[in-house]
Amino acid sequence: MNLSFLKTDQMKKKALSVVLGLMILATMPSCFHFNDHDISISVSEDEDEYEMDADYKRSQTHAVQVYLNDHLLNGEIKLRRNDHVDREITLDDNTTFYINAEPGSINIKIDKTKNSEAQCEKIRIACEDLKEILAKN
Repeated sequence: MNLSFLKTDQMKKKALSVVLGLMILATMPSCFHFNDHDISISVSEDEDEYEMDADYKRSQTHAVQVYLNDHLLNGEIKLRRNDHVDREITLDDNTTFYINAEPGSINIKIDKTKNSEAQCEKIRIACEDLKEILAKN
């Protein structure tokens, strides 16, 4: 009994499986987006809220953290390398805002109905400064 045709069919199936597997592996990196070269900054404001959302190169994280630590947070919390912060913060002057920050990403929101105009302006200026820092680096 000649079974050589079975070996050929099995080899074809194995070869096809290998080719399909390689094609899947080759396309997988395109499914992941490492935001290391892109900078995206959006600001939105309405009568109740001011918000800045930014995605940036992870290498810029240190500059963002230094600015926040030195100019906005005033020792309330200290952002460190690879920290992830997701919380509402109340500063010594009773400015209350939300921050969600991790390497390569930051979101800052302030409720304008719960803060004075001066407090909102302080956060707005900090966000503008962050935009400039991100644009330079």
